[in-house]
Order: sequence, then structure tokens, then C-alpha cells
Amino acid sequence: MGRLYLVRHAQSANNAIWDGSDHHPGRHPDPEITEIGHRQAHTLGQHLAHPHAEPRQHPFVAADEVRFGLTHVYCSLMTRSILTAEYIAEACGLALEAHPEIFEKHGIYEADAEGSLRGLPGPGREYFAQRFPKLRLPRNINGEGWWNRPFEEESAFVERMRKVVAETRQRLAGSDECIALVVHGDFLDQFVNELMGVDRHRHNYQNHWVANWAFHNTSISRIDFVDGAHNVVYLNRIDHLPNELVTW
Repeated sequence: MGRLYLVRHAQSANNAIWDGSDHHPGRHPDPEITEIGHRQAHTLGQHLAHPHAEPRQHPFVAADEVRFGLTHVYCSLMTRSILTAEYIAEACGLALEAHPEIFEKHGIYEADAEGSLRGLPGPGREYFAQRFPKLRLPRNINGEGWWNRPFEEESAFVERMRKVVAETRQRLAGSDECIALVVHGDFLDQFVNELMGVDRHRHNYQNHWVANWAFHNTSISRIDFVDGAHNVVYLNRIDHLPNELVTW
């Protein structure tokens, strides 16, 4: 049985000032995580490494385990994802690997004076090597910036998510790997939509940030892949966080 843990990143500087818009005042194209975010990520890492923290095993698959038992940790190339995933990899004694296609909807972008949204290059290989020396980078990351594309429109986002879900399903079908993807709110929403065949209901996506599914910072969601099926065991668990560290 393959297991997938979808983990939302810790609170970012943008999360802390978010006002419902994709281009609110003070927004950074690639934000750091906050002091609260660092506390969340540390707590998350310790929880995922604890030998008795995962008693919620698949109801139809016999197992004596009460641990997460992660075998791989992947993050996007966005700073908030990397910083969160570092805590997990360190606590679990695992390598941290960058996955170039699990970034947040729209990519790296900013709004110009007229309010138009344009893509930005993002950091290149040298930046990642210097700031995150333990991060394993794909070979195709060069000095030109990992994103370096236009603002990602809705249709392109949905198409990318279809590919990511298909690749994930193929990898975990018949596998005994236990993978954590440290990702983003809109990514999580569409991943579950696509995996479970749920429509992007029109009324749920008319505002700046509305979705079918809600995910707190550092929330954990589990999906099991067994006998050709995929089963959502739980979504948006934040048991590891004390009340004062619960944020969106």
C-alpha cells in the first residue's frame, strides 16, 4: 500500500496580511514564513517523526504501525514550501527533494501599476545551492530562474494538476512508499478535486480565494493507494498544533 501525505506549508508573510485578493498591498511574490510559521513547522516536523503519532491506519488493511513512516519528502521551489519541508526532513532524517511541478497556482508573479499580473523568473540554481544546500534540485534548474514563465492562468493550472495527480497515482499504485508533498492551499484544493473527480463548482470559485476544500497552515491530509483504489483517510488534520498556532 502506498501512502501520500499532503502537507500545507507553514504561515507565510502573505498569509499573515492576506485580505482575500491575489494581489493585496504588501504581497511578496515569494514570501518567507513568519515566526509563527517557524513554530508551526517545527511542531509539524516533530509530530511526523514521532513513532506513535499515526494510529489512523487504513480500515481495510491490517497494520500494526502507529507511525507516519515517511520515505520521501518533496517540496515546491517556493520559499515557504522549502522552509517548512526542511523541518520535516531534518526531524525524520530524510533527504529533501524539490519537485518543480508542485508550486502554487499562478507561479511566481506580481501586479504592475495597472493591476495586471505578470510572471517573474524566481531564483536560479546558485541561489538554492547557497541558501538551501541540502535541497536536492532537478537537473533542469539553471541560472535563469526556475519559474521564468508568464502568470499561470486557470486553465494551465488545472491541466498541470491533472498531470501531477496522474503521475502521483501511477507512482503509488502498487507501491509501499510513504511520500509527503509539502505544498500550497490552491494546489491541495485542486489535487483533491482531480483525484476524487470533484468539479470546481462555479459558485465556490467566483471570488479571489474560495475553494471546495479548506486547509490550515501545516495541515496534514492522507490518501492511501491500495489494490488499484485511492482512499481519502482524512483531510486538514491539525492535531499537532496548539490553538495559538492555528492559522490560515
